[in-house]
Amino acid sequence: SQIGIRPSKSTVRRRDEEGGAEVGEGADEWSQTKTLIKPPDQLELTDAELKEEITRILTANNPHAPQNIVRYSFKERAYKQTSVVEQMAVHFSLYGNLIFKDSDEGRRQSMRVGSSAAAPVSSLVVDFDALDAELKEAEGETEETEAEAEAEAEAGEKTDQPAEAQEEKEEEVRPRAVQERKLTNQFNFSERASQTYNNPVRDRACQMEPPPRATFSDTANQWKIYDAYVEELEKLEKSKEKEKQKAPVAKKEDKMMGRKLTSLESQSDDINKVAKAVKIVERMVNQNTFDDIAQDFKYFEDASDEYRDNMGTLLPLWKFQFDKAKRLAVTALCWNPGYRDLFVVGHGSYDFMKQSRGMLLLYSLKNPTFPEYNFSSESGIMCLDVHVDHPYLIVVGFYDGNVAIYNLKKPAATQPGYKSSAMSGKHTDPVWQ
Repeated sequence: SQIGIRPSKSTVRRRDEEGGAEVGEGADEWSQTKTLIKPPDQLELTDAELKEEITRILTANNPHAPQNIVRYSFKERAYKQTSVVEQMAVHFSLYGNLIFKDSDEGRRQSMRVGSSAAAPVSSLVVDFDALDAELKEAEGETEETEAEAEAEAEAGEKTDQPAEAQEEKEEEVRPRAVQERKLTNQFNFSERASQTYNNPVRDRACQMEPPPRATFSDTANQWKIYDAYVEELEKLEKSKEKEKQKAPVAKKEDKMMGRKLTSLESQSDDINKVAKAVKIVERMVNQNTFDDIAQDFKYFEDASDEYRDNMGTLLPLWKFQFDKAKRLAVTALCWNPGYRDLFVVGHGSYDFMKQSRGMLLLYSLKNPTFPEYNFSSESGIMCLDVHVDHPYLIVVGFYDGNVAIYNLKKPAATQPGYKSSAMSGKHTDPVWQ
């Protein structure tokens, strides 16, 4: 026989403080200790580091909220960075159909359910009145049948039948209890009804007069077409003869003058049509011709400037001239503040005893061969200036004391746009700058 030893139930288990495993105090050979499993890359901290308190602060800011949102501002007409960003983060959202019972919608729904449940009860009350009359009639019939029931009871055929039959009849006559109506789920059930207005159908009709119709037939061939053209030419010749008879006979000189005027007008019209295109082509040709000079004007650097301090180099570039202003002196010069390649030149005379006419010329560096604008004046120009904000306005001072304003946007025939006179405050001294 073999004798086995069973471990006692009172074995006390304790938790190992260092390993964190449960160990039995019995001397069981098969008992195994439980070791704490740790990952290989577990960070090992000292007791001081473990006892160190780390403060954590919870904020309501969303770390994933964007910080560089840019929106267009219609007020300032520019893109502006949005400083206020929504910090709410939605982790879960569920749309339900529950209604709070104390709300207006909950009260209305409870009233509808209560009224629908109370409606059958009123109809049952009316049925009870009818059933009472039927009960009275049934009681009269039972009194007549009591004698027959007693005789049958004495004979012993049916001992307890009258009482049982009476109870069954009473049960049949009694109305059934009102069944409770099953209430609908007020949270998942909703009933709505609506009735729309049906528009009546209307038929409208109108009757109009039919368009006129015409039926014709004809044939077309070459000789009929030729005859039609001949008739048309004859009609034109007859109409011309009638006009000649009505019109007076003009002189030969008037005819010649009329022809010259018409030819000049036609030529001027043709020139005006191509004036802008010719001006653009002329500017392109001059830019290609004087390209080297333009490059020197913008980018020329003299290597000898390193050895000569405070001394520059003069390099002649362009020579602006106009045939009508050859005998006039240059009395004023001004650059246009709006267009850097455009400058204004005023011509007059410094011989004050023999004053002559004057001219206002505007030259462009893109076309140095001919001025962009030229205006003539009766008196010599002494000074001029260009408006800073409106570079198309030029004010000119003359030797005879007049002051004029030229508007380059208006045609040359209407220039100057404004000019002083003796009535508007003109003086006799020259207008100097």
